[in-house]
Amino acid sequence: MLPIWTLGAQEDVAAISLAFILSALLVFFAGPSFKKWAPRLRARGKKRSPPRRQMTPIGKFALLSQTERNPSIICFFIAIANRDEGMKIDEFEQLWSTVMKEHERFRLHVCDPNCFEESNKPIDQYTLEVPHPENPDEFRERIDSFLLSPMDVTDQPWEICLSSGPIGSSGAILNSKELIQEGYKTETVALFRVHHVICDGVSISAAVKDISDEKDKLDGLMLDAVEKYKAQARKMGLVQKVLGLVMYYVFGSIYALSLQAWNMMTSTPNPFDQFINDKENKSKRSVSWKYLASIEEAKSVARMISRRTKLNDLFAALLSSALERQYKDLNAKSETPKTSSKCPSSVNVVVPVHLQGSVLPGQQIGNKIGAFVQAIPFNASPGAKLTSSLSRVRTISKTINKMKRTPAPLISWLLTACISYLGIESIAKDAIVRANCHATAVLSNVHGYPFEIHWKGRPIKMLCAFLPLPPKVPIGILVTSYDGMIIMSVEADYELIPDPDQFLDYMLEEYEEIKKELSFKLGQ
Repeated sequence: MLPIWTLGAQEDVAAISLAFILSALLVFFAGPSFKKWAPRLRARGKKRSPPRRQMTPIGKFALLSQTERNPSIICFFIAIANRDEGMKIDEFEQLWSTVMKEHERFRLHVCDPNCFEESNKPIDQYTLEVPHPENPDEFRERIDSFLLSPMDVTDQPWEICLSSGPIGSSGAILNSKELIQEGYKTETVALFRVHHVICDGVSISAAVKDISDEKDKLDGLMLDAVEKYKAQARKMGLVQKVLGLVMYYVFGSIYALSLQAWNMMTSTPNPFDQFINDKENKSKRSVSWKYLASIEEAKSVARMISRRTKLNDLFAALLSSALERQYKDLNAKSETPKTSSKCPSSVNVVVPVHLQGSVLPGQQIGNKIGAFVQAIPFNASPGAKLTSSLSRVRTISKTINKMKRTPAPLISWLLTACISYLGIESIAKDAIVRANCHATAVLSNVHGYPFEIHWKGRPIKMLCAFLPLPPKVPIGILVTSYDGMIIMSVEADYELIPDPDQFLDYMLEEYEEIKKELSFKLGQ
């Protein structure tokens, strides 16, 4: 979310800037010939056509920039614990019909490169009841298929598989043993995949919330937080607001654009590329998910590191350490290990940011996201100087805090909108690769729900999502929270991370090392 003194202003600035750019292009290219085609437009206006909706710039860009190896598909699952045989497909379809009714985008399909139109498909065309996975490996293979299988967005840009079986059999619910002791017998797992042309991950979280039994309570908490945010903004004086806007949009834009240009010119190739044999064709994905810690504990750890350290800084540090260890593992097994002189001292990570922070009650879902590229330490060379875990977090926190003071995500959104307007696939594919600056991974943090939610009285015990990896970016980490716990998920090219459980363990071990160093420091 953008700074407090920009509340409400960022979307206006984005809309005005984009409208100006598009209007100027329209006048320049189409103005002289308007008289020729104006009569045709009037004639067409008399004909009735199906109602259409314009794509968002991000949605259109997702279509243009995706590749066979990296389709723009968001995949996630919701696992419910049951004391009976489980949720039936009819019960689920009745529930999800509410989402289709409240959020128009779930009733649309792509009809041309720029527009949606109503599909008029019943919900049973989007859902399928399938046999329940007999083991965790079978469930992970199903997720892999959902992530990489082609999706015809002109037919249906989303689909859901539902299955029920013995609790713990799929591995979806991490604490299934505890639930068995509490009397739960079965689990129902709903596996979703939604093309990015429809919406972003934050919007999906809002859709899940809208059909929960706790919807009103969650809406109330969100609106209360917005009012507190606005109240703080109103306390600021006019001069302070004006100076804040100038510093943020003028000097912040200069800094963000300069840093991005520098990264694009100086970034070194992704050090993990040497371990990928086929960089073009579709590759198998490895996936895993684990708890990190309770939200309160992680926030306490961040506060003990420094006042400026946030949870995102902590997550980036855990990823930095895990990447180093994974690289060393791959290099040790490689027939041609990379020399220390060629290994970079840092790698780039793409950080998506929702421009609004969340979808407010009553708002329609969409694609209001931007991103920025952040360099994180990568001390994987044999002769590299070892640094403490705390030093790693502080270094990352310092650089991320600088980017937070800039409108980098908003700038990326505007540039993406301009490229989407051109509608040239080759330009979009090239732009996303160049803008990501040879990034090694994507790191995203999506706020979940502070307490357990229910669907028709059935408790949801696990929520987990996987990022759509951009072209040439082989690793994705998504961190979310649910019922007081932090959940990490990884999705990666199988060649780079054949054991995703081990990779998440590397992140967990770094978290424990940070706590250990803090305890030693406080003990002194």
